[in-house]
Amino acid sequence: MRAVLGRAVGVRATAAGSSGSRAGRAIGTLGDARARSAAWRPHRLGCLPATAERDGVVKAVGQGRRHFARAVVDDDEPTYASGDLAGYEVFHHEKPFALATGAVLPEMKIAYETWGELSAKKDNVILLQTGMSASSHASSNAGNRAKGWWEDFIGPGKTLDTRIFFVICTNNLGGCYGSTGPSSLHPDGKPYGSRFPRFEVFDQVAAQFKLLDYLGIYKLHAAVGASLGGMQSTCAASRFPDRVGKFVTISACAKSFPGSMAFRHAQRSAIMTDPNWNNGDYYDGALPENGLRLAREIGTITYRSGKEWQDRFGQGRLSEDRTGLQHEFQIEKYLSHQGKKWVNNYDPNSMLWISKAMDGFTLELPGKDGKPCLKAGLAAAMQPALVIGVQHDVLFPVWQQKEIADSLRAAGNKNVVYYELDSTYGHDTFLLNQITIGPAVKGHLEQEPGGAKHLWEEKSATFHDILQGVGELTSAPDMMRCIFRALAKGTDSAPQHELLSATKLLLAAGGLHDKRIDGIFKHKFRSQKQVSMKEFLEIREDLTSGVLETYLP
Repeated sequence: MRAVLGRAVGVRATAAGSSGSRAGRAIGTLGDARARSAAWRPHRLGCLPATAERDGVVKAVGQGRRHFARAVVDDDEPTYASGDLAGYEVFHHEKPFALATGAVLPEMKIAYETWGELSAKKDNVILLQTGMSASSHASSNAGNRAKGWWEDFIGPGKTLDTRIFFVICTNNLGGCYGSTGPSSLHPDGKPYGSRFPRFEVFDQVAAQFKLLDYLGIYKLHAAVGASLGGMQSTCAASRFPDRVGKFVTISACAKSFPGSMAFRHAQRSAIMTDPNWNNGDYYDGALPENGLRLAREIGTITYRSGKEWQDRFGQGRLSEDRTGLQHEFQIEKYLSHQGKKWVNNYDPNSMLWISKAMDGFTLELPGKDGKPCLKAGLAAAMQPALVIGVQHDVLFPVWQQKEIADSLRAAGNKNVVYYELDSTYGHDTFLLNQITIGPAVKGHLEQEPGGAKHLWEEKSATFHDILQGVGELTSAPDMMRCIFRALAKGTDSAPQHELLSATKLLLAAGGLHDKRIDGIFKHKFRSQKQVSMKEFLEIREDLTSGVLETYLP
């Protein structure tokens, strides 16, 4: 048997899989393509509104698709969404959703994706909170094989280790990748546009907790976020303290400051001065693409650092021709390219509404003197906290992350870790530099207090039960039934990935290689999440052929 079982306790454990079956899923993906096309013109703009099924039923997983104008991307720059996205699910909150601004949404939809398996106790959940323009597609999955924007951080053995954690990522309220936003349909059947109500960052977090309620998840193992997502994770820890076990905030703030507000104002001005913006009601006309392109160029300046561009571009020229004014320098072409990538990929109104929410963000509450105070605002956030800042971050200067850490400590939090990185990638470090970000986040999530020891112990106990049960068995069907029963835990199906891990563990001594077992499972079960005992037993002949004849009679 594999030595992995002997190491299954503690953060160094390598046993694969996760116990328990996944909680009830949302009704499904975004709905009928005809309803979408009536509300949107996908050839013109990629972002789609949450559709307007009036009966509250959303179509099955994988059928809903966001249609994007495909563009050739010839760089390795981070991108929150490009090409066609599919396989997300939608939580439909059919009741009115009150906003902190005093407005009310008559209904709300939140698009989300998940990775890993929810434990039986539902205590292994990580909520991954995103930046302003992110979709829910943080990593590839069975419903969408395209790489996600945090692909290197999510998966077995990675930063967010799906062997033990169940990861959830949403498209933010106000977004355009399946969640309710300005491009969504108003009850009158037309896009909200300028009629969409203003909201706050707190409302985005509250919407995420409505999704958790729906999934039957009371407490998170951790909230993890960067940029706007880092603002949200800190908000979640302070405003929902009983429901967050740990939190990670990267390149974020607890209160917006005039510098970043000024950048976002310039971005909004670029869009709002485009004649095609039409006060936000452009969905039946031309897209304000010139304004959107310029807004993205301004944003790109804030996402990276001058030091990186000096090292990367310097004063490099595209040519020695100085008779024109277009794209003389490499940096000009780079910025222009980044701007074009946003056209047909992101809704201008989503940028406007979400950036306004970011500008008004503060976690301050009245202090002892009655004045706004971060120490008072963070007094409830006593969870283990990891705060990461980047020295070359222009958009969220590193002193803002230091302010979070200092305020948490001043409020009495004894478990605050603060890291300051010197990455020249600037604000985009959290997307580009897995080597520096990943280990710090993984260590924080898995170490005690409040770590992953109990999750590894549960996994170890499960495999111990399997080994005890099969120890005296010589019949292949009996052994397979024993494996299935241990993993199904009294239900009529077991998680495919756990059956795969147990089969590998027990059949290695028989000479069957992991790749062969992987191939058998992939051919038989494909992307199937749960497997019945009958289905599992049907692969016996494949498993017992060749070298396994003497091992599994």
